[in-house]
Amino acid sequence: MAEHMDIRIYFEPEKPLDSEGDDIRLITIVPIAPDVPKTEPIECFLSEYCLNDEHFTPAYRRYLDDTAAVGASDDPEKRLHRHTSGHALGNWIQVSRFGDQVETNEPECRYEWGDYLALSYTWGDPSDLREITVNGQPLLITENLEACLRVLRSKKYTQHGWRFWIDAICINQKDIVERAGQVKRMREIYTRAWTPIIWIGEEENGSREALDLIVTLASEYASRDGVEKLTSTLHRNADYFGVGRWRALNNIVCRRYWRRLWILQEVALGRYTTPVLCGEKTLCWGQFARAFGVLKKTDEVINIYITNELKEASLPFDPVIWTNLGTVQEIQFHQDSHLSDKRIHTFRLISVSRSVLSTDPRDKVYGLLSLMDESIAALIKPDYTDSVENVYRSFALATVRATGSLDVIRHCVPTEGSDSPSWVPSLAAEPTGDAFTLRDDSFTTSGLSSASISTMSTSNLLSCRGFIADRIDGLGCMWSRNWDSGSVLQTQSTLNPYGTFEAAQEAIWKSMVACHASPTEYLEADYGSLLATPALAKADLPEQTPLKDLVASFIFDWCVQYLAGDAEFRVGGRRLKDYWWKEVLPEQIDVVHLRDALMQRDRINLSRRLFTTNMGYVGMALERVERGDAVAVLHGCSMPIVLRQSMDGESGDVRWRVVGDCYLHGIMNGEAMKWGRVAQDLILC
Repeated sequence: MAEHMDIRIYFEPEKPLDSEGDDIRLITIVPIAPDVPKTEPIECFLSEYCLNDEHFTPAYRRYLDDTAAVGASDDPEKRLHRHTSGHALGNWIQVSRFGDQVETNEPECRYEWGDYLALSYTWGDPSDLREITVNGQPLLITENLEACLRVLRSKKYTQHGWRFWIDAICINQKDIVERAGQVKRMREIYTRAWTPIIWIGEEENGSREALDLIVTLASEYASRDGVEKLTSTLHRNADYFGVGRWRALNNIVCRRYWRRLWILQEVALGRYTTPVLCGEKTLCWGQFARAFGVLKKTDEVINIYITNELKEASLPFDPVIWTNLGTVQEIQFHQDSHLSDKRIHTFRLISVSRSVLSTDPRDKVYGLLSLMDESIAALIKPDYTDSVENVYRSFALATVRATGSLDVIRHCVPTEGSDSPSWVPSLAAEPTGDAFTLRDDSFTTSGLSSASISTMSTSNLLSCRGFIADRIDGLGCMWSRNWDSGSVLQTQSTLNPYGTFEAAQEAIWKSMVACHASPTEYLEADYGSLLATPALAKADLPEQTPLKDLVASFIFDWCVQYLAGDAEFRVGGRRLKDYWWKEVLPEQIDVVHLRDALMQRDRINLSRRLFTTNMGYVGMALERVERGDAVAVLHGCSMPIVLRQSMDGESGDVRWRVVGDCYLHGIMNGEAMKWGRVAQDLILC
């Protein structure tokens, strides 16, 4: 579903849709003959169609009832989905290296009335409108949608009568009640469609060359060692892929489409073979996901080759490229989860939703309903007359009550001057350090406990069970101050709760990556080599080797600068630099694994800093924490939460404001639950 905008409209549906019924509106685009000018006005017909099973064709019914068919299941819902999208369409719409489309083996329609595709796109400039005809009446739509319709009407599937679900036309955007009702049906609409079909815009700014490069990156460099292969190739010949290709690719990655909130569910409910249209050219979603994944794993391509080509063209670098690459990576994660029937973490959705755009801030909740756990979604009824603050508060309470987890408060971002409760995530706010990067399902700080909450007399207060485990003591250098050692607040405690030097050393590097590795089996052996980076930076390494190239990269230099800023910071009574490797041999380092470690460290340390506690523990927390803040273990929360004490001005009762989550090595797997601390009611304000 695209973002809502108020645009002048002449055509309006005769009657509202029943949100509880099975009918949806679909458009039929009148195709044009090859010899007709492309400037010919666009004509469409809009009608209601029923998605009820009673309208399946006899052939499709036999297919669903065939227990011997590939992918057959006793679950009627799964039997339906196995033929709703994906591989059949992938065989039908084939793509070549340059995205030229070849249509063969058109599948049979599932319904007696035909079948449909669901469009995923961005509305574009609401002031730049074009007129089309719907049911003989004029309708104003945005220029970007009109350009899409011009391309679609020449496609074979349009010429063969396939219909389209397009929100700007199929939903009465002026009817708030209808719009809210259709939002609840997004999952049904996109999963029942044969497939989503993605329109990222017209061909421009070298998009043909960019698409060619995307295919190359996806097919030749998406393996685990592909990044090393790519960077080595470029170090030998910076123009290997052709001059201007990286700038063209940058233009594709920075397109507005990738920042739309609604694509999170629209594409995630599709498949690897979902077609992506850029003008007349077509690739599949999987090629974009793989190619963008390659870029996400390397800083050199963006910080050197893309940046240099932009400079040569006197164009500015737009950091949104990092955001968009991360968004596509998250969409692919959710798509994989959806196709394998794995539970999608609502809390992970919260993080990625903050980095994308929605015209209505309430859609930061409503736009995720199709991907949420069904137990949460069932408690949320879209209401565009409700206040944004109340929508977010209701969402927070729904997630706790449905899941028994307090992890939603890990995503709270204190907003300057805001009167909102600190325990309610402000989804419209840009995140300062994404909570999901500290993992979603691997920690059990509060053991097997479930959240026990109650709302107080004022809606701004939430009572939950838990205890204060420790207090923050020392604070390491800050990313926002370029890792200046002057930002360090020195540790006062000399305790080492880990017992030995080696155990404290492990606690440090595991805190640097929040004990996260992908794949996990390399964590113990290879991520510890982060503490070898200062020695590697001084080592005499052979030229034109993967290790030498990695040591020369930005991502390596940033780690060295970070460790230098914390060199005198004390953990367990010793300086951090005392824990560094003193000597290192090249053969001790696995380059691929070290790169993974450097990328994870960079991801975790964004807006975070090392910290120590009064008991001597070491961990990683958001930069905004302060000495004296409490580290709390809250029942039903997978990670420790940093709380700041405040007093009620009238009653003098203790209140706590949520500062953020943290990684504290040594209590992440429920160890503090065995300390014998008595749980109490903590009042969050």
